[in-house]
Amino acid sequence: MKYRVLGSVAAAAAIAFAQPVSYLAQEAGKAAGILAAARKAIGGGKLDSLKTFTALCQVQRNVGGMQFDSDVELYLELPDKYARVESMNGAAGMMISGGGTTGFNGPQVLQKIGGGAPGGGMVIRMGGGGPMPSTASTEKPTPEQLEQMKTAALRSSQTEASRLMLGWFATAHPVSGADYTYLGEAESVEGKAYVIDVKNADGFAARLFIDQQSNLPLMVTYKAAKPRVITQSMSAPAGGHGGAMQGGSVTPSPDMTRQAPETADYTLYFEDWRDAEGVKFPFKMRRATDGSTVEEWSISKVKLNPKIDAKKFAVASGS
Repeated sequence: MKYRVLGSVAAAAAIAFAQPVSYLAQEAGKAAGILAAARKAIGGGKLDSLKTFTALCQVQRNVGGMQFDSDVELYLELPDKYARVESMNGAAGMMISGGGTTGFNGPQVLQKIGGGAPGGGMVIRMGGGGPMPSTASTEKPTPEQLEQMKTAALRSSQTEASRLMLGWFATAHPVSGADYTYLGEAESVEGKAYVIDVKNADGFAARLFIDQQSNLPLMVTYKAAKPRVITQSMSAPAGGHGGAMQGGSVTPSPDMTRQAPETADYTLYFEDWRDAEGVKFPFKMRRATDGSTVEEWSISKVKLNPKIDAKKFAVASGS
């Protein structure tokens, strides 16, 4: 029976994080051969000529018992550019900070470093309109801290691009310089998958599962920090109704600026493969951890080798 991961997350997670059950001797070119077959199944020569790529997506995200919707635009220009433009939507009376543009242009990050949600999380403001107050520390980062933040942001975007590309095109982003190792086979009641270990010298690590029948990517598993959220309640002006909302205090718990984030095992599933632009592409993606779905992606449009406005990869001043 064909291996599928469209059923329950709990059932799929059993295969996602199981150790490969058949450790075979390292055959020369084993990983390369499996990846080549996957790329052939996805698009063959179309992928070999891929230079640019865009996708329009709608994302539903579950965080802390709340659900948020986002519109996401993805832009890829090989060999060294990637941009994600996200507009986050909150419920009535809610404002969210944490979207905007992220990505990289060569060694430079696209987003402005030093502002926004601390620790790469989200800031949720409850209770009315008005400008989003600053929630970051009032202390200005030192030049050394800014460089560390830039390096972390660059690696984060490179990692994100590589995880997505592994599931789309059976290869990590070129900037990652990743190495691929065949680990063996993983088995479920619905079939078997090849397991490819993907790593680089900067700490990127993931496992790519490829269906043995279709040769299409099934999932990517990895460890990452859990998302962290600051919720800020805004109070009305004293002694009256309406008018400007007064800034409330922010008390992160845990303190996002001081405590190391908690890590978790994640699975990124690639589903609903369809023909598009001469290749096969997964129009549904799910991200899950601890047996629960935390993100659902619906891709509405993809384009291979479109002309991309250079402004999409413009580096923000002060970044």
